[in-house]
Amino acid sequence: MFGLRKVNRNTHTFETTFQNWKENGEDVALLMPEFSAKWLPIAEESGSWSGWVLLGEIFPLISSELAGMALMPETERLIGEWLSLSSSPLNLKHPELKYNRLRVGKVFDGVLSPAQPLIRIWTGELNLWLDKVTVCQYGNAPALDKKSLYCSIHFVIGFSKTCYRSLVDIEVGDVLLISNNLAYAVIYNTKIFDLIYPEELKMADHFEYEEDFETDDFDIKKNESEIYDENDDQMINSFEDLPVKIEFVLGKKIMNLYEIDELCAKRIISLLSESEKNIEIRVNGALTGYGELVEVDDKLGVEIHSWLSGHNNVK
Repeated sequence: MFGLRKVNRNTHTFETTFQNWKENGEDVALLMPEFSAKWLPIAEESGSWSGWVLLGEIFPLISSELAGMALMPETERLIGEWLSLSSSPLNLKHPELKYNRLRVGKVFDGVLSPAQPLIRIWTGELNLWLDKVTVCQYGNAPALDKKSLYCSIHFVIGFSKTCYRSLVDIEVGDVLLISNNLAYAVIYNTKIFDLIYPEELKMADHFEYEEDFETDDFDIKKNESEIYDENDDQMINSFEDLPVKIEFVLGKKIMNLYEIDELCAKRIISLLSESEKNIEIRVNGALTGYGELVEVDDKLGVEIHSWLSGHNNVK
């Protein structure tokens, strides 16, 4: 085993938040509060941050007339209720300290003894002593340059659905009909967006969705036991009934995110010269062969040139 350095997520976020505030010029310090006082524990209601405030610093927030008054048990209780019941009793400008409601605990009278130094930050109203911050902001982080991140994108011009049993008899030279003439872009086997079907591949009177999956040697009609929709919960009886989706890929490109954004808006792909002669055949996302796009009785199909491991038939 590697001797990997262990990182505590909460500690990492806590320390990073302190450094961010310090670099941004906030009135902040990492301290152990080594003095006796009356402390009130407060926290964001979901626990994204927690800490302590000095009870005496809250008085002026309620009323300037209360500043300097003696703290009595009943007064302490009322302060706690005011903090927990008010919608926004404290003005906390920092995004890390965002809250809807506050949870307030019982007053502690004495010297705090936390396990680690606290972040003491001046909020503009009072000092907040934090022992936990789980939301970390990276305001100075550079924005992702869309032109620097590249992906391999595939352009599908249609697909057919069948089952594993149908694949066994496929051979080099067979023609697979494209049952569903839909064009879309795929990244890492995930459909990203639809494309406008290339005009060069549209046949005026015969551009439709076919229901057959064929080769030169056999003709398989769709039926309930062979063709499955993505949302179908039908049980299969054997391994041979496993659903198969055959996609026909016209081409692929390495594009950056900026170019993919533009393509998503236009949804038009430009065909490369002779791209129809090198169609990728993918079964459930895996590359299984290559072929040439052909027209069979006014329907689009792909004549297989190589299948599975090479140009020879593989059973």
